[in-house]
Parts: sequence; structure tokens; C-alpha cells
Amino acid sequence: MPLVDLLLQLFIAVIIFFPVIEYGMNINLPTGTTDTIKREQTRTLSVDKQGRIYLNDTPKTFAQLRDDLRSITHLNPSITILVKADEANNYGAVMQVLTELHAAKITRIALMTQEDKPPAR
Repeated sequence: MPLVDLLLQLFIAVIIFFPVIEYGMNINLPTGTTDTIKREQTRTLSVDKQGRIYLNDTPKTFAQLRDDLRSITHLNPSITILVKADEANNYGAVMQVLTELHAAKITRIALMTQEDKPPAR
């Protein structure tokens, strides 16, 4: 009988203290400033709602994109690719684009977002 009482007390303690425990990691992010990017050192890679890919507003297939990215990095290894994707896209379409960037050994990638608008009062 004392074993059952002990287990009941442990169960109650877990129920009481479980919501108090915070899950997650405590990460202190580094601070920094953003570099000014020159327009000639960037290319824009866009993915629309239908999953079509555009490099600087020119439609591309994945094969064409792969070839263009390799030639771009050959000419300018410090190129920055700005990735824009419609919020209605599935995760897979954007990941395919990021995989192509990784395969082309492009290390400077910026994911573009829109600024949140504060709610109207």
C-alpha cells in the first residue's frame, strides 16, 4: 500500500510541476549589422504560387536554373541571391530552389519577406 501512495504522490507532483517547466533552448543570438548589397552583386530568384521559377524575372526550368547558377558563380563567386517565394507555396518548392543554390555552391542567400503591418486601431 505505501508504494501506491508514493506513486500517487509522484503522479500529482508531475501534474502540478509539468506546466511550470519550460521546454526549449535558451539561445542568445549574435548582434550585427546588415551589409549594404550592391545591385550588380545580386540576383533575384522568385517562386510564384504555381511553383514556377524566375531568375531576375526570367522564367526558368530547374535544368536552366542549375546551368545559370553555375555560370553566375563562376563569373562572380561572391554573388548574393535574394529568394522570394509566395506565401501560398508549399515548403517543397522553396526547398528545391534552396537545394539548387546549395549545389551551385552559393553561400550568400537572403530570404526576402514583407514587413509586418501593425494592426489598425
